[in-house]
Amino acid sequence: MAIIGIDLGTTNSLACVCQDGQIKLVPNALGQTLTPSVISIDENGDICVGAVAKERLVTHPSDTAASFKRYMGTEKTYMLAGRSFTPQELSSFVLRQLKEDAEHFLGEEVTEAVISVPAYFNDHQRYATREAGRLAGMRVERLVNEPSAAALAASRISRSGEGSYLIFDLGGGTLDVSVVDFFENVIEIIAVSGDNHLGGNDFDETIAHRFCEAVGIMYEELKENERASLLRMSERCKKELTSQKESVLTFGSEERTFTLTNMLLAESCQKLFDRISQAIKNVLRDSKRTINEIDEIVLVGGSSRMPVIFLFLQTFLGKSPCMIGSPDEIVAAGVGTYAGIKERKQEIRDLVLTDICPFTLGTNIVNHSDHERPIMSPIIERNSILPSSKTGYYTNAYDGQAHISIGVFQGESYYCEENVRLGNIEMDILPVRRGEAQIEVRFTYDINGILEVEVTDRYQNRTERVVVTCKTLRLSEQELKQRLQELNAYKLAPSGGIRTRLVLERGERLFAQLSGEERKEIAEVLQRIEESMREQNDQLIANRLREAEAIFDRLDDWKP
Repeated sequence: MAIIGIDLGTTNSLACVCQDGQIKLVPNALGQTLTPSVISIDENGDICVGAVAKERLVTHPSDTAASFKRYMGTEKTYMLAGRSFTPQELSSFVLRQLKEDAEHFLGEEVTEAVISVPAYFNDHQRYATREAGRLAGMRVERLVNEPSAAALAASRISRSGEGSYLIFDLGGGTLDVSVVDFFENVIEIIAVSGDNHLGGNDFDETIAHRFCEAVGIMYEELKENERASLLRMSERCKKELTSQKESVLTFGSEERTFTLTNMLLAESCQKLFDRISQAIKNVLRDSKRTINEIDEIVLVGGSSRMPVIFLFLQTFLGKSPCMIGSPDEIVAAGVGTYAGIKERKQEIRDLVLTDICPFTLGTNIVNHSDHERPIMSPIIERNSILPSSKTGYYTNAYDGQAHISIGVFQGESYYCEENVRLGNIEMDILPVRRGEAQIEVRFTYDINGILEVEVTDRYQNRTERVVVTCKTLRLSEQELKQRLQELNAYKLAPSGGIRTRLVLERGERLFAQLSGEERKEIAEVLQRIEESMREQNDQLIANRLREAEAIFDRLDDWKP
């Protein structure tokens, strides 16, 4: 039974395996390695995953969801076809599809996965990712930080080999910036920083807002399907600017147009660049490195392809970044490599990958100037090497205090309320004078992100120990089994005929977006495909699909 590596992305996801000493990306039913992280429920109640679902964002917005990774580990829910889903449940459908693709590729059952996560994911987000894997029917013992995976792949691809890397990972929804050392087969994460709500999607939204300003319409007043259509057009403009000097965005029945250049995009996205520069400053400061001590700036993530990103980094850091391999695939290749290490593959098992704690972990202490706002007392500082076990020493705040409440918090803010609460331990203590109690609080954080908290009252020689979980966000074993059974009732749309399904959904999307003669042309194409399907003539269907794809390509690429 195989272990696979999965890069679970905001925009696209990939699966990777280590086979015959080679790291291989798993193709999906369309023969592509990138599967859009989009879910839609069709008229039959089946789950569409990937390219077909992405087409339905415009035509069936109320039954379709995307970018849900941004809300992993939160209480946000999505309503699709009248049913509520959490972000991890939607992610489980993506993982289930990748699992099925891998089983088809390998010819054997897949029972375990190693999944990548942004280095800046907090404990709730990491737990939610692991839970998504279990809901997809896989064991997930190990999560790998995306920059760690990128460094692992880069170390095998790069001719320069050993050195210090600044991994700049800009995906569809998240930004990770990390300093990574690679020496003597050891890959060590030195420091991480980032922004869990900054990625290519934000550039798409900025383009969409700039378009609306230019043509005099209100973005907020657009209908749901209109907004989805505009964002899709904005994404296309962004991609065109990677190889063209300008791109024209055309939208709406009145065919309003807007010409975008990289210079205009850079001006429009200044606030995003300010956030990026802050993340870079933070990681260099925490690593105690200057940019001159960095050997390579490695671009990771599809959004790092943007020329404005390259020019910004070159200007801000005074050093040109580079791409080692494909930025879309390098994280998946690294996670696949780690899956091979976990399987003890002879060719790669000598590599050692260390990781760090991305956020500070601490507890609450009394704020004597404002009792309503306890202060954060760090115990395990951010960027501590994992596994880590450290102890904080505390005492009672009042005479005769008979009870203590030890909160467990994750974050960098001075006040506990501004950090993420992970849990709480309540303990009775001897009611002694203020300052005489001896309370030890030990945090033990392992390589898999499991936090154990141990509180000891030295006066009573009494210890309370707990593995911290957030009950409001995490399912119990019974709840997990029940939800797994419920989700399994949703069938993934069959992979057979997926090309036909994709062409039909694409045609419906273009029909909704365009008007006039183009709409008539699309309707005729769709009718011809449906007629060939009724005749059940495979050769005729194939011819009609090729004809449709050529027409749809022309309409999708149309410029005034």
